[in-house]
Amino acid sequence: MAQDRGFFAKYGLEVDLVFISSGSLNVQALVGNTVQFAAGGASAIEARLRGLKLTTISTPLPVAATNLVTQSDIKTIAELKGKIGAISRFGSSSDQGLRYLFRKNGMTADGDLKMLQFGGDAGRLTALKLGKVQYTFLGAAATEQGRREGLRILASAKQMAIPFPWTSVTVNEPWFEANRELSYRYVKAVTEGIAFMKRNHSDSERIIAKYMKMSDPQLAAIENSFYTALFLDYPLATVEGVRLILDNLALEHPDAARRDAKEFVDNSIVERLRREEFVEKLR
Repeated sequence: MAQDRGFFAKYGLEVDLVFISSGSLNVQALVGNTVQFAAGGASAIEARLRGLKLTTISTPLPVAATNLVTQSDIKTIAELKGKIGAISRFGSSSDQGLRYLFRKNGMTADGDLKMLQFGGDAGRLTALKLGKVQYTFLGAAATEQGRREGLRILASAKQMAIPFPWTSVTVNEPWFEANRELSYRYVKAVTEGIAFMKRNHSDSERIIAKYMKMSDPQLAAIENSFYTALFLDYPLATVEGVRLILDNLALEHPDAARRDAKEFVDNSIVERLRREEFVEKLR
């Protein structure tokens, strides 16, 4: 939204959007200064545990933006125990989210959770339809496609409310300290992009269809309503989401349980926008 509507340019930035397929590659690009802002998520938190100075300065989507979709005969989350779930890859947001969901519902991630890797939404949806797995997380459009084919939406993203940095603005901390004003303008444009989505549904649906290469306008409308319901007006970095990831990483990184989640985020820019009543003045 920020790119297509010219909000980056409005605040004096010339931005190239680069698609990078995984959080770990985003981290490599940040450390190498190939990019200055990236969606770091869980990979950035794990990288900081290993000593890399990455920090998250904004989280546009502070919850897991994904629905829990299952075979039609599954009626409760408790019934997922021992069944096979589809994730994109081990360590991914889908992996992290399922671990949290199982713990929250009285099951264990080690004994009760069984997962297979099937890549993105399309691969996971196909695995579910073919019966290779019994449940998975899916985005809004893929969820609708599954519903049309008789699959069950067991729980929506809003119902689960899994705290998670689903999309984040992550930076290399030394670069950030030297470029705070530039970073302020970047997050300002992103925040205006969120406000635009919430207030201009038809234009937002057109832009979603363009970037997601959708030919079905109904799916673009579903995507827009799904995300606007989850976005906060001011995209504060989620401390709760960091804590979830640290808890998931505790077995592999014993130090994770002892670390303060606040260490991994810097909300000073979003707090500045809030003090300035930036969003309110856009009305």
